[in-house]
Formats: sequence, structure tokens, C-alpha cells
Amino acid sequence: MQEKNNKCCVYPLLFRTVVICLLLLVSGAARAVLPFDHTGNIYVSMWTADEIAVFTPDGVPVERFTADGLDGPRGIAFNPANGEIWVAGEFSNAIHIFDHNHQLLRTLEHPDFNEPVGITFSMEEGVALENQLVYISNSNGNELMVFEQQGNLLRRFTAPALQDPNCSAFTADGSLLVANRLGGTTGSIGAVTRFDANQMFQFDFTTDGILSLMAVAIDANTMPGGFDDTVWVTSGAGDSGIYQFDLNGNLLTSLLPSQIDDGSSIIPQGIAFDGDGDFYVVSFLNEVIKFDSDGNFLMRFPTGSGTARSTAFQPCQSAGVAQECISLGVDATLTGGNPDNSNMEVSNDITSDISVAIESMVGTTDTATNTGGGGSSETVLVLSMGLMLLFRRSTKSRIKSP
Repeated sequence: MQEKNNKCCVYPLLFRTVVICLLLLVSGAARAVLPFDHTGNIYVSMWTADEIAVFTPDGVPVERFTADGLDGPRGIAFNPANGEIWVAGEFSNAIHIFDHNHQLLRTLEHPDFNEPVGITFSMEEGVALENQLVYISNSNGNELMVFEQQGNLLRRFTAPALQDPNCSAFTADGSLLVANRLGGTTGSIGAVTRFDANQMFQFDFTTDGILSLMAVAIDANTMPGGFDDTVWVTSGAGDSGIYQFDLNGNLLTSLLPSQIDDGSSIIPQGIAFDGDGDFYVVSFLNEVIKFDSDGNFLMRFPTGSGTARSTAFQPCQSAGVAQECISLGVDATLTGGNPDNSNMEVSNDITSDISVAIESMVGTTDTATNTGGGGSSETVLVLSMGLMLLFRRSTKSRIKSP
């Protein structure tokens, strides 16, 4: 009975996903790609300890690691091509790059680095993962520096609003949002700056109560009618709140310390979404606070000493025989997993239901081929297979409640 109930919950999600994917296919819209659908452990930079602390999603300490020369670790990002862990050393003026075993591989240095604090991979659709660009927030240089993964500087850009840029995030249309700790063109001390896909300044936004804007993250959830590209930001001073905006800069939600859990003090810093659509906020007071996709408090756990600052989630390429996370960069064939992330045991009834759903929306594969709307029998087949894999990898919905 439990299996039947689970299927009843999953099927509507699959059907909605089919609709969304087909609408995007027909429209031909180019969307930026969220880097990691499935995540494992959470990584937290411990600023004064010169370490990275690793925890399970439930807050159980796993380990801490560091490397000679790492000084003042801040932003953390995982390379989508190979799982390398990129860490910005604020005071070492370098990007320290580790493998999945937390061993230092190399450092990225540049003579113009002046306290780099943030790292973001572009995740541009249609670009090979190894060719995704790396955006470094050069805080004291009041600029973003754009590198190839091999370390070649391609360009740099700034704007009047960029004052101590801390971190950045890409929206689905390729626009870039930058959290400026001290920036803003309207006299504010802390604002989000928005650039278009060509890195041309558009506008900045903030709200009363924000001082020392620290981090920005795009909401990774989907809605039944499409994608949810709202923005969550953290303020390290002023009201010390967590705020949600739409992409036009309109305030949607304010989470102040008095409204969270028992009302104890927090100093929000880094923010990151996990693969289930929940988000975690790191507090300068050495704890991590977890919220659901609507901003409802779920839990909190301590990080230990060392001044917690930034955070990121480990990407999982596939699950092993025990459904554990196999980190991107690991040879999954050695752990009992599938390196292609394609556990293919999909029951016949689910396969049939997906096929029926697709045919009910687009007719037949031959009809889709002849419409001239961007569809093809091959595309529908690939979409079907992708949905089967999606079902196999996770049956937990990331659809936000109305």
C-alpha cells in the first residue's frame, strides 16, 4: 500500500515536469543551468581557523581540512566538470583548488587579486562543463574577474554599485546578481547589483534594514507553472536578516532573528540551496540554520570554533548500492554506483504512464516531428529517458506548495 501511495504522489510531479520541459523545448528558450540537482554534504569555510568544515545535511561533523598557505577562507564553489573544490583565500590572495579527497591540487593566483572572497561558475547552457567560466569577486578591487578554468584571465568588469562585492549568482536567463557588502547607487550600504547576460549594469536593489550585504542565492525550486527565480540574500549587520526578492528587486519576504526558532541572535553570512530545495544560512556566530523553500525554520546546528562565513553543497554524480552520495569526481564504478548516473531499473507501469502522458500532450512522436515547433521523435525519447532517470534518482518533490 505504501508503494502505491508513493506512486500516486510521484506521477503528478512527473506529468508536470513533462509539461514544463516540453514548453521550454517548443519555445526554444535558452536557460542557465542550475549546477547540481543532487547534493551531499555541506561545506563551511571557517575564516579564522583557515579550514573548511564538512557536515552531513543533518549537521553531523564529518571532517575539517586545510592546506599550507590557505589564509582566511571565504567563498566555496564546486567545479561542475570534475568536482574540484575551489576556495577563495581572502588573505592569501589566491584561489585554492582541492580534489574530492580534500587534497590541494593547485592554486590560482593573479597579481591584481586584492582579497578575493567569492567564486561562481557560469553554468551557461550549451557550453561544455570544462569550458564554464569562473567569476571571482575581487572585493578590495571592487570588480569581478572572469577566468577560464585553466587560470587565464579573460575580462574584468565593475560598476558604480560594485563596492566590496562578496559573492554572485546567475539567474535562469543568464543575468548576473552580485552581493555588494558596501555597494549601492542610492546611498545604501549593501545592495544587490544586476547585470544582463552581457555583463552590462542594469540596476541595484536593497531594502531598509540591510547593512553589509553578504550573500545572494537563486531559489533552486520549481513551481507547477514554471521556474521560481526569486532571490535570497543575507545581511550581516543592520537588522541581521534574511530577505527574499523577485528579480525586479521587489521585497517578498523578511526573516529577522526574532522570527527564527527561539529568537536568538544570528549574523547571516553565506547561503546555499540543497538538492531538495531547502536552503542553509551560515551565521558568523558559528552555526548553520536550515529553512524550507518558503523560509520556514527547520533546524540549526553548531559549526565549532573558527568563525563560519561561506558555504556550498557537495555535488553527487550518482548513488551507490546503498543510495549514498557518490561525489562528483569519484570513479563511481569502484563504489558500486553507475558513472553515467543512469540506474535504469524503471518499472514497466511507470514507463507506460510517462509515454501515455507525453502522447496525450503532443500526440505521437510523428506528430511532434511534423509540427515544426522544435520537437522530434528523438527529442521526446530523450525526454522520456531523462524523466525515468529523474524518477529513479529522487522521488522527493521540489515543487513549492502554493
